[in-house]
Amino acid sequence: MFGYHHIEKTMDEHIREIADLALSSQTLIILDTNIIAYLYKLHEAARQEFFAWSDAAVLSERLAIPAWAASEYLSRVTGKNLESYTPKSKEPTQIKKALENLHQTAALFVDDDILRRTSFQGDRIAYINGFRAAIEELEKHLCVFKHQFDAGTIHQQIIDHLSSCILDSDLSSLCSRAAHEGAARFEHRMPPGFKDGNKDENPYGDLIIWYEIIEKSNAASAKFPKVLFVTNDEKSDWVYAPKMRSQIVRDVRKSVGNSAPEIKIIDPRLVSEFRRETGHPDITICTLATLIEGLSRSNGTEFSQLAAAIQVNTQELLVDTAIINEVENDADVAPEDEPPILEANAAVVDEVPAIKEVEQRLQYSQEAIADALYQVDPPSAINKIIDELKSHNWYTQNPAILKISSIRDETFPPSSWFVLGRNVYQAACGNSQKAMEFMASLESRLASFSEETAKHILAGILFEIYFDARGQFREVLKFSYADKPLSLVTRQEYSDVVAFMLSKLEQFTDRLKFLPGDIARKHLVITSTPVKRAEEAESEEVSELNSITLDGVELMKDVEEPQEVSPWGRLATTRTLYINRIRERISEELAIPRWALEIETLPPIVSDRKLWMPDNRAFEPKQIL
Repeated sequence: MFGYHHIEKTMDEHIREIADLALSSQTLIILDTNIIAYLYKLHEAARQEFFAWSDAAVLSERLAIPAWAASEYLSRVTGKNLESYTPKSKEPTQIKKALENLHQTAALFVDDDILRRTSFQGDRIAYINGFRAAIEELEKHLCVFKHQFDAGTIHQQIIDHLSSCILDSDLSSLCSRAAHEGAARFEHRMPPGFKDGNKDENPYGDLIIWYEIIEKSNAASAKFPKVLFVTNDEKSDWVYAPKMRSQIVRDVRKSVGNSAPEIKIIDPRLVSEFRRETGHPDITICTLATLIEGLSRSNGTEFSQLAAAIQVNTQELLVDTAIINEVENDADVAPEDEPPILEANAAVVDEVPAIKEVEQRLQYSQEAIADALYQVDPPSAINKIIDELKSHNWYTQNPAILKISSIRDETFPPSSWFVLGRNVYQAACGNSQKAMEFMASLESRLASFSEETAKHILAGILFEIYFDARGQFREVLKFSYADKPLSLVTRQEYSDVVAFMLSKLEQFTDRLKFLPGDIARKHLVITSTPVKRAEEAESEEVSELNSITLDGVELMKDVEEPQEVSPWGRLATTRTLYINRIRERISEELAIPRWALEIETLPPIVSDRKLWMPDNRAFEPKQIL
């Protein structure tokens, strides 16, 4: 009950504990009203990732929404006020009006004499016309803001995915109890909700939700002895931040100030009340951002869109002016998503890629190869960035990524650039928004560095895909963002990087179906049979899968009995597949970039056709390794 002055956890440990709790089959997860409201701030792909996660929790009957939370949400529906949840902005219209006014003002005073004192190349007419053209060009990008966030669509998605987990609480009784006890609790600053004591409307909302949490937790304690309450409400009537926390500094555990970022934990008075009512003290409170950051550590691919959207909404907007200025207008730079060009006579690669005899010119220190040993003690700008990227915290990593452009013209040892590349890639795989953006525009980012520096960074990125922090070959490769670096490395200017990577992968070719530098495509053949539907059926067309082969090798296999899997695994390995999902799984599990997979369907089918896996068959790409 005294609380913590110093909490014996690092931020990384705290986040991982939240993830472990959320993933545990023994944890009941309860969502606050503000989490439902937050869905209106997410784009479609991010929402679908959230619903994929929530569906898995609903399937295992361990997701709950308090009836009061649903009631608060209902008031927005009945009040025709759902749009208030959306972050619609009037700024685009204001920006255009401001530019129109500037254009009119410029037309009044700009002349050739003024232009000669600036860097503008041209006369008054060229300037005025160019200004007008720029406004019209901007309009193409602003027009999307007319179609922001369809509240009706989002509302229907919430109904479809979350209705089944609303608690069947007696709100009338709970309201009476809150009215009877609330004033005394608030007078004595007993959590939760005393911060809302001065509200004119629904001052006891948090207290009612707390009663529901206790009731549900008590009823379900035998099945779910742990409870996780997910809320974006971080007021001091729910959580508090201890003054100090732990941090690992150069392999030594130290006590540091609990700030930037803060670890916030549940008020001990709530834990005490919860324990008395339920018989156990295992209740934790976290924000959605903390939850998704933790889940990203275990499965970054499944939460990449959601993680990026949360970071945009959570952190202050970070503008990388250096990168904005280096617009990608270099005529020599190919489109970002363009795969390597395959020569007409190039053959399909062998089942086990052959290592070519090439001279290895790139060399890195042992501390860079096993970068857990890399010392960031020597003071330098690049070591500071590397140290921040190693933090595993989005809000430390994102500013660090933005600093990279400021050191591109500086001189550092090759091993430092190599380690920087490794940590940029690991930050992206952990769903750091700015690191993901770096990987998405990797070609133009590398083009801003000298040729030698770009090689070292790319070598580090590729090495991180295949090798862990001890320099050991990974059991599970980090392949989330491998497509672009594996495409770039096929270019002649990166032949040194290919030589380096092949020398490191030589003893692991039996575990790989694709090597850095390969350009030949793999032939993926999907054979299926249309399923005949009843005449009155209105369901979409489905085909039954007969075979999936990669370069003639079968990836499906017979199974005697359906395997027992977790609800999350059941959703992830659903018996309904699509062409793109088949390609993604082959790419992820066999470490083959998606651009290297050429798909043929027999008979030809559209890409969104549902493909049904027979009950006695399974799709397991890894069986051919």
